[in-house]
Amino acid sequence: MELPFGLANLVASPGRLGEAARWQRRVEGFVLDQIGNPPARVLEVGCGKGDLAYALVGAGYSVTAIDPRAREVPIFRRVGIEEFSELGPFDHVVAILSLHHVEEIGGALDKIVSLLRAGGTLVVVEFAWDLIHVATAEWALAHLPDTSALGKHSWLERCYRGRAHDRGDEGGHLDAEAHVARWAGEEGLHSSGQMLEEIGRRFAQRSFSRRPYLYPDLGDNTSEADGLAAIEAGEINATSFCYVGAVASDRSAFTRWAGA
Repeated sequence: MELPFGLANLVASPGRLGEAARWQRRVEGFVLDQIGNPPARVLEVGCGKGDLAYALVGAGYSVTAIDPRAREVPIFRRVGIEEFSELGPFDHVVAILSLHHVEEIGGALDKIVSLLRAGGTLVVVEFAWDLIHVATAEWALAHLPDTSALGKHSWLERCYRGRAHDRGDEGGHLDAEAHVARWAGEEGLHSSGQMLEEIGRRFAQRSFSRRPYLYPDLGDNTSEADGLAAIEAGEINATSFCYVGAVASDRSAFTRWAGA
């Protein structure tokens, strides 16, 4: 499981590391709540350094974790979902902050469907960068730590203020959606709308929720509770989502759609 975008590069500070660790524990708890009791066979797509995979192994699951930069140890495979060749079926596929990176989202999801048993579940936590609008960006920028003290800039500040500076707006107040969309295009990121549309074509939704995402990259005094309060007050958008869906027991409908 990768940390939220930018967290891997945070300058060490007790507040930030604590908030990032709490984010990771919440994701682990969410996944464990969705996949039922072990034993079960779980595939993690985009495992990063393997924190979630190790947590699942420790809980008693049979885990295969894949990532093009995965560690070379037994449960990991250094491969992307498109090239993964081991046979299913898996009981669950977990994708944490990885689907927005895959080159061809439809093909990746087709592969996931083929690897899941009938009735198997897909568990997703994702970044909704396309929901960073002006008010959300301004709220996040207002809560950034002092970069002069840290000696480096947040990815959000580089993305938003940097784009404005490139276009001649020293104040950094050009359209946030345009800045973020340009950055996402350069990074090749899929939007939350694209991901949910493609997921919805293949899976029956069991649960869905939106959550704050940017807070671990902000100042030491900004917590998930602050993000939730701002969302509930209508001040900012929720910029991540949690999704759980199941493969249809009868795959004939999917087979007809995929072959159309």
